[in-house]
Amino acid sequence: IVGFSPFRLSTMRVVAALLCVAILFSAASAAPITKLGRTKLAPKAVKKGLGLDLCPLCVQFTSQSISELLNIILNAGVVGGCAELCGMLPQKLEQEACNLICDIVGIDAFIHLIEKADLDPIYFCELTTLCPVHDCEGQCVKITDAAVAPQSGPQGTTFKIGVAM
Repeated sequence: IVGFSPFRLSTMRVVAALLCVAILFSAASAAPITKLGRTKLAPKAVKKGLGLDLCPLCVQFTSQSISELLNIILNAGVVGGCAELCGMLPQKLEQEACNLICDIVGIDAFIHLIEKADLDPIYFCELTTLCPVHDCEGQCVKITDAAVAPQSGPQGTTFKIGVAM
């Protein structure tokens, strides 16, 4: 394309891909999604010099696709790069999000982090540095009350546990 520098053109492609992924995820968000256990993620204002917060995209994608990716890696192996690995996912939307995240961290790191994250989407995205890490230091929570019902029972008993903070 005449008049565009290679850097600007590649940045425009990334932004266009992100917009496509965001539109597709917003359409897909109408479907029920498993609620994640931890929801307090403070987004980074700038990531990889693009001025975009990729944390929500990473968590959304990973929560839906990490087990599939792990199965692909363990069963089929990966000979090529990000495009080959991500191309094995069944949905085009998943492939686009996967390619974006994988291209940012690199194929070797991407595979290593999927294996290390142990199917935890938030931990995976923290490892990729697409999400900030908020480790607790000191007294992070004060438990004021705890209860278990029934107090005891034979193996196989269902216990209800309540905790007040």
